[in-house]
Formats: sequence, C-alpha cells, structure tokens
Amino acid sequence: MLKSNAHNTFTNSLSQEKLPRYFIVRFEELGNENYPQVKVTLNNQQAGDIIDDNAYVDDGYRYHDVFHYTFATLLEWSPCARAMLKRKRKSCAETDRIEDGARAAITEEAISLIIFNDAKANNFYEGISQIDDHILEIIKRMTSSFEVAIKSKYEWQNAILKSYEMFRLLRKNKGGVITFNTDSKRVDYKTLN
Repeated sequence: MLKSNAHNTFTNSLSQEKLPRYFIVRFEELGNENYPQVKVTLNNQQAGDIIDDNAYVDDGYRYHDVFHYTFATLLEWSPCARAMLKRKRKSCAETDRIEDGARAAITEEAISLIIFNDAKANNFYEGISQIDDHILEIIKRMTSSFEVAIKSKYEWQNAILKSYEMFRLLRKNKGGVITFNTDSKRVDYKTLN
C-alpha cells in the first residue's frame, strides 16, 4: 500500500508539472492616470505582476505575456509561462535548472523583445504572413540548447504571428479573454464582458 501511495504522489506531481492542455487567460487594462497597466488572471488568480510598458511611449508591451502563453500552446515551450502557471518541473532537478531555469526564461524574454522591436517597426505584423528569416535564424540559435530546438522556423513563425494577432486585439480593445488549447493548437480571443 505504501508503494502505491508513493507512486500516486509521484504521478500527481508529474501531472501538475505539465503545461495545461487548455486554459483561459484574462488581460484587463487598469486605469492609471500616468500610464496604462495590465492585470493578467488565470482561473481568477492573478498571474505575475501588474505590468506596464516600461517605456516613454505607449507601445502596448504591457500585453507581452500573450507571447509566452502562445509559445506554451503552439510550441509547447515557455519557461516564462511555466513560472507564471506554477508548472516548473521540480521533480527532475536538471530539467528544473536548465529547461525551466533563469537562463531559459531570460532567453525567452530576449526573444520576445527582439520580435517586439521588429514587429513594432512593421505595424505589429498586421497583414504580414512571413517573419524575416534572419530573425527566425537568430531565434533558432538562441534556443539551440533547449528542448524547443526541435521546433522548425515555420513553427516559430506560426507562433509569433498568432501571438501578434492576439496582441493587436488586446491592445485595440484594452484587454480581452484568450483561450489557449494545446491539443487543437488553437488560440482564440474574445472581448471582456
């Protein structure tokens, strides 16, 4: 009986470490007289800090967490989303340290910023169906030592373009609710009620 309970505990901890197959995230812009901020909630729980653009101009970067959740859904990789969703893989010290650790999270944030700067210069990719191959090559090099290295440039491009479709809707509507479905590889937007 003890062996069975230990196995069940281990199995349960592993299932709690997997990225959710389906989740809904609410992005709510908060009124602030100095600069706009966004509160992100998942299952009625705040996910991460309330964020702003951290810039002199209103460029919408406050919505950038949508990139992490979209990467988690379409690429099944996002150390940042894992941290926000409390899904770091603690059962394996090496995976936790390398794949879900600070270097991986910093790499993802750097990718988000590289893409953001290119997107900002290109109308946030509205009407664009291809990302500059040089940027995709940089992303592939930056992620070559992580599990996401198996993803193709096409898969990265698809995830980036979908995340910017969501970003533009969030920015235009001052928030929204996004459903992420890893099984169907769908990311769907609806306005706040």
